[in-house]
Amino acid sequence: MSLTSNIGSTPERGAQEVAAKLTRLIACRTVSRPNRDEEDREEFTRHAQLLTQLFPHVAGAVEQHTLGITGQLWHWRGTESSKPVVLMAHQDVVPVESEEDWEHPPFAGVIADGRIHGRGALDDKGDLACILQAADELAATGFIPGQDIYFFFGDCEETAGPTAMLAVDFLSAAGVRPWMVLDEGGAVASQTFPGINTPVGVIGVSEKGLLDLELTATDAGGHASAPPRFGAVQRIARAVGRLQAKPFPASMHPVTSETFRRLGAGAPGLMGTGLKWVARRGRIAAETLALLGAEPAAMVRTTVAATRLEGSDGINVLARRAAVVLNIRIAVTESVEGVIAGIRKRVRDPRINLCVLSATEPSPISPINSEGFALLESALGHSHPGARTVPYIMMAATDARRFTGICTQVYRFAPLGMDKAQRGSIHGTNEWVEVAELGRAVSFYTFLLRSL
Repeated sequence: MSLTSNIGSTPERGAQEVAAKLTRLIACRTVSRPNRDEEDREEFTRHAQLLTQLFPHVAGAVEQHTLGITGQLWHWRGTESSKPVVLMAHQDVVPVESEEDWEHPPFAGVIADGRIHGRGALDDKGDLACILQAADELAATGFIPGQDIYFFFGDCEETAGPTAMLAVDFLSAAGVRPWMVLDEGGAVASQTFPGINTPVGVIGVSEKGLLDLELTATDAGGHASAPPRFGAVQRIARAVGRLQAKPFPASMHPVTSETFRRLGAGAPGLMGTGLKWVARRGRIAAETLALLGAEPAAMVRTTVAATRLEGSDGINVLARRAAVVLNIRIAVTESVEGVIAGIRKRVRDPRINLCVLSATEPSPISPINSEGFALLESALGHSHPGARTVPYIMMAATDARRFTGICTQVYRFAPLGMDKAQRGSIHGTNEWVEVAELGRAVSFYTFLLRSL
């Protein structure tokens, strides 16, 4: 099978073609690390070079720029430049903890049973391949987009690295203010709620803020045979307990109300009634959702997760220093400064020191009643007929948040169908995407590029 674009091929053959290309991208072990010196640079270089080799028509039609180490920013000049668009995906992936736990080797890109398996199939190489496949097929016909298109493929998204900001700086220096930015985020989700049997295209219009906060306590230490009544470890344990006992308040943002309103509009019976009730009831509904489990609670409040604990290095040595790292996702109604103050108030211990490891404010809300959102809704209707479009506030973080300073229409959506198990495989085990969904995503991006 040729890996070059095949204009006029059937949707099924087109899906197989992009799957074959995705296989080769998955085979590149582009695992990003907080310390970039620990990354396999040859794998990242090979991946960046493959983008040009696998998608030669669009690669030959763009101006290519390398940002950071292997980040790629491609400029496809259109007939107009008044409403430039940025289409984004990322090349890097998260580590695999145990390759033996995978049904298929995570970096082999195995195609089996109508699926392509491997790390990055969903997050985010599948989306990347579909963007370029659509552009490559169009470029092969001599197509010129109606507006300037910028393709940005970062190489350190999973570690919140700097390449996305370099792209923003590059565009700003060139005087480019994008009309719309589209990055990963939401998907064409099935099994979203009981009773909702149709796929739902969830489009992220904002992201919760992100705060990594370290709490530390110090003590005299000593031998564990004569422990003090209250040492550094106990102090940290009490702080974690207090944070768990008094979570941040729940509130219903208008975007979240709209999420439930749209879901309820298409849901039958009691489920539809319940979703519509949630959409209308504001604070009462938010407090109810917060009681229903971790995921509903995360939709309506700032969350605090203790992710790393440190104490003594010896099993019979009292800790002179104990620490906990908190990963905090900040609701769009709050701020980094306000959340830090809230943590201090809940911990109620002046002997615990707070150190900010990293912090990002919640993203501005991109409009729902806009040309950009309507265009995405139309493209979704073309690629996934019958799917309903629903806006939502993302709980995870993407490179898109870096672009909100230069663009007011920043959306997070990858047009790939995912069920509950697939969504759970992202950053987990046995990640896979249906080959047919790759074809639908190519159709989405083709429609989008032709409509600009």
